[in-house]
Amino acid sequence: MNQTTKLPSGDLALFCSQIAMLLHSGIPLDDGLSAIGDTLPESGKKIMEKLEEDYRETFSLEQALAKAGVFPDYLVRMTGIGERAGKLEDVFQSLGVYYDREARMKQQIRRSVFYPMISVCAMAIVVAVLVWKVLPIFREVLQSLGSVSGTAAFLMDLGPVLGVAVLVILGLLIIGTAVCFLLFRKGKGEKIRVFFTKIGPVRRTLEKISASRFASVLAMLLASGYQVEEALEFLPSILPDKGSAEKVQRISEQVSSGTPLPDAVQEEGIFPGLYSRMVGIGYRTGALDSVMEKLADIYEEEADQSLQSLIGLLEPILVGILSVAVGAILFSVMLPLLGVMSSIG
Repeated sequence: MNQTTKLPSGDLALFCSQIAMLLHSGIPLDDGLSAIGDTLPESGKKIMEKLEEDYRETFSLEQALAKAGVFPDYLVRMTGIGERAGKLEDVFQSLGVYYDREARMKQQIRRSVFYPMISVCAMAIVVAVLVWKVLPIFREVLQSLGSVSGTAAFLMDLGPVLGVAVLVILGLLIIGTAVCFLLFRKGKGEKIRVFFTKIGPVRRTLEKISASRFASVLAMLLASGYQVEEALEFLPSILPDKGSAEKVQRISEQVSSGTPLPDAVQEEGIFPGLYSRMVGIGYRTGALDSVMEKLADIYEEEADQSLQSLIGLLEPILVGILSVAVGAILFSVMLPLLGVMSSIG
């Protein structure tokens, strides 16, 4: 396996679940990693051997995962947080669920895009045949009639132009989808990801994911004995969007300068009014970790619902594009036919 290629979500889910089982059973990681490698194909076995070797040198799973180069940054950073908080088993259980959910969502996205894109390809072929084979025949028929009115000539010229325009649009859609797929497959889709984060529904979904991660990690660190100021230092690096990371960085700076956490959270708008008041109550009663854990569950559910809604929108949007394309194709065919009929009339 190419060491610069990140492991797919399905493999990451399996890896995290196996690490969680090792930790739960009390098997040392330097022995357990080789056992995991024995269950994998040759490429995976080599990764585990290298991971075990690096772990034996540092006894830091975070450093070993980072050195392997095939694990995503989020997994590496969460591993570090788990090691520092003494919650490594809990972290890997959560990561196993997270990557399993991500794998299923990616599969749904591929399914939602794949079949409509097949229809788009078929539609492009139909348009090409119409523009370069069928419409010229109509033109020859019209010209053989002798008398061509100005309206008929205009319609005959407009039909092919419209057909070519539809073909260009379909071609750009196919090429754009293929390029996006290849870039994400090679782990180079950061610019595309940034572009999509500017879209309202996508941005709001990422904010919910960020709020869930913020609350979950803060709850874990506080329950492990970390002070709020120390815990906040770990959070910006694990958030999926830059805007939320900057908010958390500002919260950290405010708390360090003496501002109470609930006031800083409310000012930056990480949580809406009701949830922000829950943070204040938890802070004053000494139950902040429990409140954050509850908020993490709430936002995780909301983020899942938002992601499902976004995935559900893909297919209707593509079907709508196809419907417009079909209408344009029929129109481009009917225009020359109307020209022929007007000349006959």
